[in-house]
Amino acid sequence: MNIKNLILIIVAVLNFILGIIIFSKNKKNIVNILFVLLMLGVSLWSMGLALSRELAGTLDSLNWSRSTYFSSLFIGLILFYFSVVFPYSKKISFYNNILGLVPFVFLSLMMILKSDFIIKEMLVMPWGYDNVYMIGYPVFLIVLIYYFVLSFINFIRKYLNSEGIIRIQLRFIIISFGIASIFGIIFDLILPYYNYWKLNWLGPYFTIIVLFLIFYLIFYKPTKNI
Repeated sequence: MNIKNLILIIVAVLNFILGIIIFSKNKKNIVNILFVLLMLGVSLWSMGLALSRELAGTLDSLNWSRSTYFSSLFIGLILFYFSVVFPYSKKISFYNNILGLVPFVFLSLMMILKSDFIIKEMLVMPWGYDNVYMIGYPVFLIVLIYYFVLSFINFIRKYLNSEGIIRIQLRFIIISFGIASIFGIIFDLILPYYNYWKLNWLGPYFTIIVLFLIFYLIFYKPTKNI
């Protein structure tokens, strides 16, 4: 197996294990539940990329590549919900459910009913593969950016209105998710749209930053400002 793909699988396993550890600390806490779902989404995304690259040129590769758009959409939805409930474990309102579920359900149905809504086919290249995109790709890109923008608006608003430990935690949230989101969008969404797939394996690597920083801020309670 290609070393880059092997690392993607390791990243997937590490993210999943972290999610399980956090979930086991408090199985009824909505923050913990959403975090494990977020890590599950990241794991599926990383695994899908690894297998689509490893099996390049086969039908299975095309199916795994398409699966990464479902997992990416799921990540966007759960990140938005996480931004709503963190850090107070508040109930998700009907309004926020509408903001989150409507685009998710619409785009998921489009991808299910029309399998080539986003990707028409894959072309095998010396470095792996290129996807041939359809009209659904810019729609997907807009929806995913929509989720990230709403999420960071929530995080930043809470950061500006908080203090003490919660402010420190939100600072870590904004920095870690910000770094992972920026590089994930660049390497796995923007560059591939312009037919540059050589670096699509890099996106999930940056989730390691999220893995360690979020683990720190949820389980280690700082006693002073940093």
